[in-house]
Amino acid sequence: MKNVLLIFIDGLGLGSEDPDVNPLVRFDPPVFRRLFGGALTRERGLILDDAASLVPTDATLGVAGLPQSATGQTALFTGVNAAAALKGHVAGFPGPALAGIIAEHGVMAELAAEGFRVTSANMYTPRYQELVDGRKRRHSASTLTILGAGAELRSVALLEAGEAVFQDITNEMLPGMGVEGVPPVAPAEAGKRLASLAARYHFTLFEYFQTDRAGHKRDWAVAEKIAATLDGFLEAVLAGRHADTLVAVTSDHGNFEDLSVKTHTANRVPTILAGPGCRKAAEGIRDLTDIKPALTAYIREGEQG
Repeated sequence: MKNVLLIFIDGLGLGSEDPDVNPLVRFDPPVFRRLFGGALTRERGLILDDAASLVPTDATLGVAGLPQSATGQTALFTGVNAAAALKGHVAGFPGPALAGIIAEHGVMAELAAEGFRVTSANMYTPRYQELVDGRKRRHSASTLTILGAGAELRSVALLEAGEAVFQDITNEMLPGMGVEGVPPVAPAEAGKRLASLAARYHFTLFEYFQTDRAGHKRDWAVAEKIAATLDGFLEAVLAGRHADTLVAVTSDHGNFEDLSVKTHTANRVPTILAGPGCRKAAEGIRDLTDIKPALTAYIREGEQG
């Protein structure tokens, strides 16, 4: 069974080699140096390799202004140029127009309709739906993509059983969200669990957004911790992936790579592909709208073979 694990890291662009502005240079997570021979910056350029490929991916989508989350994530999860459709980049959470695009073109719903098994690995807190129902929270593009496929939002019980991963990877933020008694996990253990979970589905999505938060706050102390967390997590995912799992890591816009500003950036974002078929998939990617078709093609080829 050919399967895909898509790790979406919010606000992760390809920045400069300047350690005074770029945490990915100052803290230099070894996982990227091992994969690509240096820090994850724009200087790496396009790397096409049978073991791991890197595609500097356009997030502006031909639309003026800085890329934003709602339209960028919609483009990523649907293959539709949402910014062009709405004639501008839209921040935050999808409104009715973007929700409609996700409902019609969402990658998980499309695959599920063809009989493929799809899931989200993210655990949602018990209060999440309550906040949405009370209009204190809105569904993100990723959550709409999950719900549109009829997939479950994973629970605390599944997290405790090792069958989910919280959005901070380590569970350390859970007490602040009213969830007590769940022990923290090392990033490597979380990565191991994610790789194991993904092996049982054709398509698995995991979202991490602390990068975007740290970028907006220009918080170097948090950025250092994030760099270490992602390093241990991604190394474990890659080490533990099933032989037929194509791991894809990408983002919706830049931010974290340039802490000299509080805003998003127009930098290209990294699309990292590792595992079987990674070079072929990478060759078809230029911008965010190309990622969905590249990943679904890999899954469908497994059924044809």
